[in-house]
Amino acid sequence: MTSTIPRRRLARAAQFLLAGACLGLAAGCAATDPVPPPATAVPATPTWTLEAHGIDLTPGVYQIAYSARTQRLYVASAVGRPPVRESRLLKINPATLRIETAITPAPQASRQDGQVQAIYGIAIDDAHGQVWATNTRSGSVAVYRQADLALVKQFPDGITPHARDVLIDAAHDRAYVSSPASNVIHVFDTATLQPLPGITLSGGGEAPKPMSLTLDAANQRLYTVSLNTAEVFAIDTATGRQAARYTVPGALGASGIAVDSQAQRIYVASQKSGDVAVLDARDGRVLQRVHTGAGALNVAFDPLHRLAYVANRGAGTVTVLDDGGAIQAQVATGSAPNHIAIDPQGTAWLLVKTMGRHDPSGDRLIRIEARAK
Repeated sequence: MTSTIPRRRLARAAQFLLAGACLGLAAGCAATDPVPPPATAVPATPTWTLEAHGIDLTPGVYQIAYSARTQRLYVASAVGRPPVRESRLLKINPATLRIETAITPAPQASRQDGQVQAIYGIAIDDAHGQVWATNTRSGSVAVYRQADLALVKQFPDGITPHARDVLIDAAHDRAYVSSPASNVIHVFDTATLQPLPGITLSGGGEAPKPMSLTLDAANQRLYTVSLNTAEVFAIDTATGRQAARYTVPGALGASGIAVDSQAQRIYVASQKSGDVAVLDARDGRVLQRVHTGAGALNVAFDPLHRLAYVANRGAGTVTVLDDGGAIQAQVATGSAPNHIAIDPQGTAWLLVKTMGRHDPSGDRLIRIEARAK
């Protein structure tokens, strides 16, 4: 089913505040060191300014992805708890900020209460012109066509329990799906659209709960972070096997992860500790801890400008760090910043969730552009 959502007013430019750095330094502690690096304030002069503009979107925005092939943004949304009857997949022109196409997912065949295959996670497969989506409530995955958002394939319910994030590895024709309800990264062939054997994560204690995913394509590494055990797992994408496991001392409620392929740095955002840990991807050493704000949920890295963007859901801000860990800005977003995508031009695209039915600053898309001083 295809529908059109009218464009709503352009909102005022979001406020942004330049902040001094709050930088945690580590004295080369090992990955298994139980003592977290100290958080020490380090003076820094910001060298970037940030400009932010936003528009209102459909209710329940959740994740966003950018396609270099179509030069379009794709947004997933889902509203409420089961039975979830309201969900959309949007295709947006980033130049005009107009919604070009919007579809409602098909009803969930296994239920009789009107619940649809609500979309939460999203990823772009430019090699095959498709959009992959996770259906968290039904534990499923769906594939849509980029051009018109037509459904290509709906996988069976329960194939990926509590499916969260999905990530595409174009070089190996693979789609990876995290499952916080298990300790498995589920794997699909993007060429044949068939499920493959999953990757079971082996932790140091209780079974890990994988959350966000990030890919270092140049070094053939897939990374995920565990919510309950504060562990980072590295997967060799050539073999499909776990290659390394790193602990992140001091991280509480770890959920977001990003990688800087050039410098071999891993960024881990943790909700309960409200910070970002920076790890050496080669040996897991925690190099820095930066306090960014309450509810640090997700992090994305911009390789063009070499900036990391952290969505602090509880604080209602996005923290922008340079590659040295210095805070360049705190962008006031309002409500609950949830997910960030970076396009090839280095523009950050942020989705802000609503905190209630009458929240005027939620359900929005915010464009953040970095400019060197």
